[in-house]
Amino acid sequence: MPQCLRHGGEIWCGLTEKALIAFTQPVEFAALSRNQPILGAAAMAEAQFRTGAAWLWQRREFVLAELALKLAVNQFGQRLLRDVAEEVFFIDEMVATVNIAVVFERQSLAAKFGGDALLRRIAERQRDLAFTRPYLDFPIVILARRDGPQPPRLSELYGLKIAVVQDYAPHELLRNRHPDLNLLPLPSVVAALQALATGQADAMIGDLASSVWSMRQLKLKDLQVSGETPYRYQLAMAAPKSQATLIGIIDKLFAELSAEEIAALQEPWVGGVLDSRSVWHDRLLSYGIPTLLLALLILAAVLRVNRRLHQEVNERMALEGRLRDSELHYRGMVESLNAIAWQMRLSDYCFTYVSPHAEKLLGYPLEDWLQPGFWQRTLHPEDAARAEHYCVSESQAGRDHSLDYRMLAADGRVVWIRDIVTLINAEEGTVLRGLMIDISEAKRVEQAQRLSEEKFELVFHNCPDVLVIARRSDGMLLTVNRTFEQQLGISAAEAIGKTASELGIWGLPGIGPLLLDRLQQETLNNVEMPFNRRNGDQFTGLVSAQHIDIDGQAALVVSVRDITELKRTQRQLRLSEEKFAKAFHASPDGLLITRLHDGQILEANDGFFRITGYDSQQVIGRSTLEIGLWADLRDRDKMIAKMRERGALRDFRAWINTRDGQQRLGDLAVQSIVIEGDPCMLIIARDITEREQMQARLHQAATVFESTAEGVMITDLDQRITAVNRAFSAITGYSEAEALGQSPRLLSSGKHDSAFYAAMWHQLAAEGHWQGEICNKRKNGELYPEWLTISAVRDQSGQITHFVGVFADISSLKQAQDRLDYQAHHDPLTGLPNRMLFESRLDNALNDARTDHQRGAVLFLDLDRFKHINDSLGHPVGDQLLKSIALRLREQLRDIDTVARLGGDEFIVLLPGLHQPRDAERVATKLLTCFHAPFQVDGHEFFISASIGISLFPEDGSDVATLVKNADAAMYSSKAKGRNRIEFYTRNLTFQATERMTLELELRRAVERDELSLHYQPKLCLSTGKLVGAEALIRWRHPVFGEIPPDRFIPLAEENGMILQLGDWVLQEACRQMRTWQDQHAPFGPLSVNLSGSQLRQAQLGERIAAILATFGLGADKLQLEITESFIMTQAEEALLILHELKELGLQLAIDDFGTGYSSLSYLKRLPLDILKIDKSFVRGLPSDPDDAAITRAIIALGRSLQMTVIAEGVETKAQEIFLTSEGCEQIQGYVISRPLSAESFAANFLGPLPIGSTEKAPL
Repeated sequence: MPQCLRHGGEIWCGLTEKALIAFTQPVEFAALSRNQPILGAAAMAEAQFRTGAAWLWQRREFVLAELALKLAVNQFGQRLLRDVAEEVFFIDEMVATVNIAVVFERQSLAAKFGGDALLRRIAERQRDLAFTRPYLDFPIVILARRDGPQPPRLSELYGLKIAVVQDYAPHELLRNRHPDLNLLPLPSVVAALQALATGQADAMIGDLASSVWSMRQLKLKDLQVSGETPYRYQLAMAAPKSQATLIGIIDKLFAELSAEEIAALQEPWVGGVLDSRSVWHDRLLSYGIPTLLLALLILAAVLRVNRRLHQEVNERMALEGRLRDSELHYRGMVESLNAIAWQMRLSDYCFTYVSPHAEKLLGYPLEDWLQPGFWQRTLHPEDAARAEHYCVSESQAGRDHSLDYRMLAADGRVVWIRDIVTLINAEEGTVLRGLMIDISEAKRVEQAQRLSEEKFELVFHNCPDVLVIARRSDGMLLTVNRTFEQQLGISAAEAIGKTASELGIWGLPGIGPLLLDRLQQETLNNVEMPFNRRNGDQFTGLVSAQHIDIDGQAALVVSVRDITELKRTQRQLRLSEEKFAKAFHASPDGLLITRLHDGQILEANDGFFRITGYDSQQVIGRSTLEIGLWADLRDRDKMIAKMRERGALRDFRAWINTRDGQQRLGDLAVQSIVIEGDPCMLIIARDITEREQMQARLHQAATVFESTAEGVMITDLDQRITAVNRAFSAITGYSEAEALGQSPRLLSSGKHDSAFYAAMWHQLAAEGHWQGEICNKRKNGELYPEWLTISAVRDQSGQITHFVGVFADISSLKQAQDRLDYQAHHDPLTGLPNRMLFESRLDNALNDARTDHQRGAVLFLDLDRFKHINDSLGHPVGDQLLKSIALRLREQLRDIDTVARLGGDEFIVLLPGLHQPRDAERVATKLLTCFHAPFQVDGHEFFISASIGISLFPEDGSDVATLVKNADAAMYSSKAKGRNRIEFYTRNLTFQATERMTLELELRRAVERDELSLHYQPKLCLSTGKLVGAEALIRWRHPVFGEIPPDRFIPLAEENGMILQLGDWVLQEACRQMRTWQDQHAPFGPLSVNLSGSQLRQAQLGERIAAILATFGLGADKLQLEITESFIMTQAEEALLILHELKELGLQLAIDDFGTGYSSLSYLKRLPLDILKIDKSFVRGLPSDPDDAAITRAIIALGRSLQMTVIAEGVETKAQEIFLTSEGCEQIQGYVISRPLSAESFAANFLGPLPIGSTEKAPL
């Protein structure tokens, strides 16, 4: 505190062992408003409650307290008054820290001071404070320069420039009572005196005490008091009304003050006042004596009138006091509210007053609020019309009202306002007054609650299982979902309020009460139970129940899953297995089931034992290599390779060894099967050793008898057939007996005219030889092509003796040619035209369009999520589905239209001869509609959708490549906008494709240009508060495009294969940086790096990582690898092998984004994982979102049970950190600790110096 406090403390230490009271130096605080200070002084500090007079009052030692106050006033009054106005405190601070205040109080009528504001302030102060009687009195005087005008009264101030303290009491008085005076408002008493002294003002009006004191401080000797106003200041003391005893003591003290003591108190302020009011002496001689005589005459009359007015004046003074108290109370109450108090004109809805909170609420200065049209300008555009109409209609109707609407803050924020409006009839007419309350947070909470409820309703009612919430005490149903209504045939309105027994749901009589009793003590998990539908049918349900509390009421959540179809399928499966077992062991062929990867024999039948000579005990559980089954081990490798290539294998021959050392030739058929998740093979072996030997002998005999496979026909000169071979009979269908003696015309098809035969015989006669293709007819009338060679056989004399015709049936060759031509232009799977045929037809359509000025369209159709079907059910099922889709697409189109398969799940449609673009859209809509019906394939029912892109010709292109490319771009746009929709090509799509290509090209150059860098985000241990590691995150800063976020270039790198190069770079850079930190800083834990699925599929990944660690001299415990949950689950067995290999290196393994995939807990426990990271999507809603909180708790509990370290990523607030700490989460990572930092910033902020001989982790 200032000097006065120290001085006071020293004095009172001489009176008592404890300081009885301490006077602070005088202060100013707001009496009329925050900008209207009046003179006052603090007399006691709240913090010294047990000292001084306050301590004595608590002990009821009133006599000693009274003595202390009297001594303080007598000994330090001068010092007290001399230090007045050195500091400024506001009324709210004063009330909070001061128990006693010395203030100047106005004792004149409030009406003289003008305005309701003063009355409110007076009322407020009188409400909160109790005042003593006045003990000092100062007039409000007129000051002037010695060499300037000397106005003695207010009436002579007109025409002069008068300096006043802005918003101070004299300013308020003159502005309201004498508005025609020429006032010069200045910020302080010192500024007003300086303006007067320098000639900027002709006079100054202020209270005598502060004006004279400031003149002395500034040593302004040329200024003097020239006159006096009819207004005065009186000085009194005040304290909170709770200190009534103190006020009584001080009031008693002031009553005993003598005139000399009061004069002594006033002396430091007004002693030696330079007052030049000699005009009174001059006028006394001229007017005083006559006036005195006149006054004596009317004195009697005045006294009489005064008695009458005295009572009225007292009443008006009392009214003034009440008005002042009311005004002070109202203003303090309004300004202490968080709401904005305002007043506006009804005529133009312009604010005439707003409380100071207005600037804080919207950020606009108070002056802007008072401008016309401000309210209308700041209304939210969506609420403006409604708010204005409602306010105008209610105001014109004369009704008070309230409404909620949005306003735009100065910084662009949207603020929700609740406006409570009251109509007031004032002198200037009807005005609007009201309160603006900020309800933005309430609206946000309301929106979040509504969204949460909508999510719950969506999940609850769309759950495929029956969900019921019931009261735990009696089982009465509180709510049911739509599946309940669909499964049981009972409406929710009928079910709610009744028990399951009353509804007759239970399939077992009397089970309801027993089950309810059991649920009082425990929960249920997957209990099979029969249920009744309303129509009398029964179904089997799998029942689970959990305990919950709803609004303090014990309840149950019961789920029932209909497993009727599952039970039926299980029965069919069991029957099928029995049939398979019977057929398996009854087959005469050898049947063998072996595991694919090691050849272990799982099952074999009697046929196999008969062929090989083994029994079941000798082969079951052993591998084919152990028993030496294969005569050539390469046969098994070839068989597996072909089976993987084709999916199944037939007519594969291999030699197998029997138990007694013999070899048998087997005709093998192989089928791929899966048993308990392991890929296996079903091998069907037929012993064809004897058959092959017989066929070999027959072949040798046939070779001797029949030297050729071509048909041979010999004729004599009369064209009679004399001999044929078996091939002739096979080809023509005529037996040897039927053919002999007949003419070759027997085979004539009638396709060749006489000129053809004449030419043939002419050549035979001339050259003795003819060959060519000819069409003949079989016995059954079938025409067939053959390649015929006729040679004339001559005897020794050169005469032709007979003709030999050798011919080959080239039907298969012709068919093969036709098939090759078909295959060259059609898709082998669906039979649809392929790209080559489609482009040919499109090119023809473009030529026709140019010639005939026609229009057309190309539709690019891609199936949505078709890959999931191939991945889950296999390509054979996917191929069958593609055939069904192709058939359905063909049915939707005209004969002149073309639908082709480009490959995979992509189809393309040509629509020539369109009249307008709308026709293409109608056809596309028809194609989308045809996917609404399910597809039945191999016992599966599929619902599938497609995305279609359309390019029109000639608008979108005049050549084949451009139209197909643009339709493809439009299709990708359709997929990006949500799939199962139609999109027309626009030029913007070409720009997007170009941008993507540019980004891909720049990404390939980014590594070479050194544009990539790593940032590091720290990980914090919640139990110790120490840094336990960091995660390396890749960043790309392009010199032209700036910062490119990872979510833009990482997926691109995944698609084009660059992710392997980026992954290697990240591993190298992270290990290099870790080596640098280890050399320069204290150890802090492992550095984690994300691995993509492509990296994990790399060959020799473990060797690559081990080499990198060795290069930088790092231990395996310094590197932590994060693998996404989706890769682990989709590549289950492959992931298991890879993770075990990495774990053997000593690396720490973490599962990233846990909870966002479809983890199998039974599979998860087999993985060699160390760390489980909670995905940030669950952390974001903590701790307020109950669903996120429940999921987070479950993940933490799961991590503990699997003995994994649990890390929460994406922690951004302290509340989230506290929640995770309380739930037992071990480590966190997120913005609450730090954003990802460069290596230099990370080291500067989180790493300590390298200690000598210390291995402690660096503190955070």
